[in-house]
Amino acid sequence: MKISLFSESLFALSLENAVAATRKAGYRAIELACKPPHFDLEIARSDPRRVAEMIRREGLEVSALSLYDRFTDRACLEEQIEAAETFIRLAPLFETETLKLTPGPPGSAEATVEHWDCLASAIERLAPVAEEVGVRLAFETHMRQLTDTLASAQRLLELTPSHAVGLTVDFSNLAFAGAKLPEAVAALKERMYHTHLKNGYIDEAGGWHFQALDEGLTDYPAVFRALREAGYAGYLSVECLGPDARQSPEQTARRDLAILKRLLEESPCKTPTL
Repeated sequence: MKISLFSESLFALSLENAVAATRKAGYRAIELACKPPHFDLEIARSDPRRVAEMIRREGLEVSALSLYDRFTDRACLEEQIEAAETFIRLAPLFETETLKLTPGPPGSAEATVEHWDCLASAIERLAPVAEEVGVRLAFETHMRQLTDTLASAQRLLELTPSHAVGLTVDFSNLAFAGAKLPEAVAALKERMYHTHLKNGYIDEAGGWHFQALDEGLTDYPAVFRALREAGYAGYLSVECLGPDARQSPEQTARRDLAILKRLLEESPCKTPTL
């Protein structure tokens, strides 16, 4: 397994400073957030090569281009599909084979047939583009969006047989939904193309509170054992959120990297580490 930093962790910094901070914090790869203040659609259309070269100069790989989509609203569906296609076609420039996408709200409990039909239409349009370019679309298991539970993530996979479409599994989001994470890993392993790592808890009013990677509801030692047993060899992408990331972004990223390395060392299993 490889380690990456999601550049949303560094939204307190400009794109240039975030790329430099990623390397200084000890990461070898960056998941590039495709919205302001980082790699937004305007930059993607006007000057993507400059960004790709800047990342290479820092000696970083790109684990994924990370999109923030809303494929559940018919009114903006064409616009969302067009933007996603722009980033899909840029993946070779960034030497990445993965695009993280989000399906869009609402949460699965409130979703209608129309929401799912909109998403299915987007996937039907985008999967052939991804296959043509040779990249994978990894929809995130995201709180308060269609894929906020294990069951709804599986429902998304059932929308298409294309293996160009899979998941970014955010373990804390599934833990917040009450999923048993080792079981989720086993259920999703065939189309788990990317991951997000963060931690925290939900208060009684439903508010999210994000903490250090070893503090919260998510049992990462159990997750890492399950990933090794499943043969997962992709990226573990650290996502630092909350006040620590806003106030001390580089220090927080460095802290969670150290925690992640320690937890990986403390989580052996019978299967050799990949």
